[in-house]
Amino acid sequence: MDRVPPTARDYDRVARRIGLALDQPPASADGAIETILHASADLLGITGSCWHHTDPSSGLPTASSMLGEPPGSLEESLIYEFRRPDINRFDELRSRRSPVSAISTETGGELRASARFREMIEPAGSADELRVAFVDQFGLWAALAIFTDRKLTGEDLRFVSELLPLAIPVLRSAAAAHALGAGPPTAAADEHGGPSVLILNRDDRIVTADATARRRLALVPEPRRVELPGLISFVSAQARWGADGRSSTAQMRTDDGRWFLVNASRLDSGDSGDSGDVAVVMQPAPALTVLDGALRALGLSAREREVTALLLQGHSAKAIAAALTISPWTVQDHIKAIYEKTGVRSRPELVTLVPGAAAPA
Repeated sequence: MDRVPPTARDYDRVARRIGLALDQPPASADGAIETILHASADLLGITGSCWHHTDPSSGLPTASSMLGEPPGSLEESLIYEFRRPDINRFDELRSRRSPVSAISTETGGELRASARFREMIEPAGSADELRVAFVDQFGLWAALAIFTDRKLTGEDLRFVSELLPLAIPVLRSAAAAHALGAGPPTAAADEHGGPSVLILNRDDRIVTADATARRRLALVPEPRRVELPGLISFVSAQARWGADGRSSTAQMRTDDGRWFLVNASRLDSGDSGDSGDVAVVMQPAPALTVLDGALRALGLSAREREVTALLLQGHSAKAIAAALTISPWTVQDHIKAIYEKTGVRSRPELVTLVPGAAAPA
């Protein structure tokens, strides 16, 4: 029996329910997305979903979650995201005027034109995929994929688009709490504060790794038991399949509250060319790098973030004015706004906002 199409009243009723729920912010960023998914499950015919919380600047994931049984696996989805680019890639979606799209609407109803749908989604029994980039002027906060038991329509996309102004402030608030709420690292963790290395083969299996790398991987929260955290898989795929061969860098936070920079680079095998192996280096993230994400989440403008970086490097207001070609009075206005938005009263307090990060040199 065919599903009865939703009416305008159905959309409005669910949107009001979600708005009321998000008006009392959930305890976590996962909670915000789960609120949307649970409330709209019947309306959209959701069969499964997965999402990534992201570094707002790079758009790369910092944590991953899922509900139900989404089609395929992270490893499979990365093939269509990087190796065989398909429609509605998240990196592309975040730059669109409307960061909400479905395979059905993107292909004019010819869903099998998408290799991702034809080879991964349809065989798993789902009828469509909706992707959402939770993006604003401060960055990308989360990337969500929803799988459904029916083809989606323009009305469905409009409904989800109208939820973004409700959800993004909640996601930003949760991101700020995540970055600023980490406890200080333990003494035992500080014993291994240098770089660590692991080598991955073309199937993303660990070929070799030092002991510190394995300890750090064990401290990365993941929704399922996998050898590699999702973030490592993302930077590895981007480095391995990127057209220009550039390295890929992202931030990672471990369960003990520390932040790391993760850099992946494609290796070669000498005369035989590309081996498919990737080297991943993890090292403590500088406070300024971690702080940038927190400052974006707190709503600091690009200029305010520039001023903050210079403040933490020890520059005077006069020197900052000269460096940015603005007046000292404007710098003072920025400093006042920075302190108000971050809730601190001095320069030293700025760096202590992120206890798990390495202090700036």
